[in-house]
Amino acid sequence: MTEKVLSVISSTLEILKDDPSTLIINAYGTVNTGGWSKGKLNPYVYIMPPADGIYEFDFVANKPTGIVTEVITPIHSKPYFLANFPLGLKGIKIYSSTDFIVETLP
Repeated sequence: MTEKVLSVISSTLEILKDDPSTLIINAYGTVNTGGWSKGKLNPYVYIMPPADGIYEFDFVANKPTGIVTEVITPIHSKPYFLANFPLGLKGIKIYSSTDFIVETLP
């Protein structure tokens, strides 16, 4: 079952050198136990582009089942490739279950 991770600590944005119309997004955070897997970014779907140019994502992962270690554990998302990103994109906002981070384009 996929759920939001506990917290998001940092993120990176990189324009793909071989294809400058593609943005690569990575997120790094924590989960509240061991055993979480397959961290990924789920994009929000917009009918109209956000007025502020900040596109939003949920940082989610597969929650473990069974017995797990009760310790805060780091997790990272697989890279999210945003192909043909909109001209009005100014940055991204990534949500976890307890906080969020905003990263603007350089």
